[in-house]
Amino acid sequence: MRIAVAGFSHESNSFSSQPTTLADFGVHPADQLIAHYQDTFSEIAGYIAGAQEHNFELVPLFSAGATPAGPLTRQAYEELTGRLLTGLQAAGPLDGVLLALHGAMVAEHFPHADAETVRRLRAHFGPAFPIVVTHDYHANVPPSLVEDATALIIYKTNPHIDQRERGLQAAGIIARTVRGEVRPVSALVKPELLFNIYHHNTSRPPMQPLMQAAIALEQQPGILACSIAAGYQYADVPYMGPSIVVVADGDQALAQREAERLGELMWARREELKTAVPGPAAAVQLAMGSEQFPVTLLDFGDNIGGGSTGDSTFLLAEFLRQGAQGWVVTLWDPEAAQQCNRAGIGAQVALQVGAKTDNLHGPTLSVYGRVRTLHDGTYEERERRHGGGRHFNQGLTAVVEIGGEGRKGLLVLNSQRAAPMSIHQLTCVGIQPQHQRILVAKGAVAPRAAYEPVSARLIEVDTPGATAIGRTPAEYKLARKTLYEWQ
Repeated sequence: MRIAVAGFSHESNSFSSQPTTLADFGVHPADQLIAHYQDTFSEIAGYIAGAQEHNFELVPLFSAGATPAGPLTRQAYEELTGRLLTGLQAAGPLDGVLLALHGAMVAEHFPHADAETVRRLRAHFGPAFPIVVTHDYHANVPPSLVEDATALIIYKTNPHIDQRERGLQAAGIIARTVRGEVRPVSALVKPELLFNIYHHNTSRPPMQPLMQAAIALEQQPGILACSIAAGYQYADVPYMGPSIVVVADGDQALAQREAERLGELMWARREELKTAVPGPAAAVQLAMGSEQFPVTLLDFGDNIGGGSTGDSTFLLAEFLRQGAQGWVVTLWDPEAAQQCNRAGIGAQVALQVGAKTDNLHGPTLSVYGRVRTLHDGTYEERERRHGGGRHFNQGLTAVVEIGGEGRKGLLVLNSQRAAPMSIHQLTCVGIQPQHQRILVAKGAVAPRAAYEPVSARLIEVDTPGATAIGRTPAEYKLARKTLYEWQ
């Protein structure tokens, strides 16, 4: 049994000012794919483990991924999907494909780009060929993708710490399908809800009991998989919003009935989906008034993992205005990092920092301080954290002490956007998080896996930006205007 494996992943923010180009993608070709992923917690690592467990030959093609930003250019999408199809054609006889897609990829000519990718594979291989797809929990799932895939498996956790298990689950389904042991059939239900990212934490209501119901359903006879995607509200696409996908063994009525049951459970919780989140000024006051430290502020509007820029200054401005002490803020600012590098460790610098990408992320601020450290920006995460990655690179990074004696805070200036999935983003540049008072993580739920172990308290902050949580229906062109929260 020969099963091809590939990955093509991007979370595309329709409100980002930065399009995603081919140059933004990191690509691992066939001869590097297994070595790169096998010691990680990603779904491709699960595919690799599944090949060993279910005794099939893995045929690696390639994987491509880019940091979330704006929609893919036509060139980027066509080049990478073309590479995928070319690789499949050259792979020789195949019995199936395992495909790691994000589920919220948008290309400038395909709103649901992941569905288009699966459509092209289905057209190439024909109706009976097994194609099993894995998706991120933030997927926006259209009916066409469920129709074209043999089975769709979606992460069950946010922060995402179960990708390897989902890859292993997908590998088991495709192996049993090829051997004729099961016949997957699927049902999709999409409740008319927005399900704001504020509520995406799978460890607390309203999502926790829904996900527990999905997990319980998978233990029932005849059910091969049950997935819930919370959706991704920053992709302006026709099928934006949550999805329930049930895969049954040959029983379409069972799959449909159970998907509808879970959809009704989700709809029943609609009144819990209201948001009440403090803004920057109030959140900084709350943090300063805390009795235990460190406190981590989750900067929702500058959520790098959701496609924002990473250079928002709203919280930094409040720290300076309110005279906060002991804070740590990371900003994507290659220009300022280079200035610090030229000045050298120990030098006093006057910098213009942040908000250089667009007009959504605050004012560029004047700051003065001393260059404390310089670093190449590479770090490693060996624990199970959001995203399942192990090796990271935030580029040339400078740490600047802001303020004189009785230091106010530490400003971390990096040269490559890096979502705060690992606390080693700070420790690699010499910062000990447990000795600080206020940390800022530019994300929503994803940083929790890294920051909860070192924080006395986490506070969500409703900041402006490309990933602001309070967007109105008037800002969308393609999304359905019938969603409950917009009525």
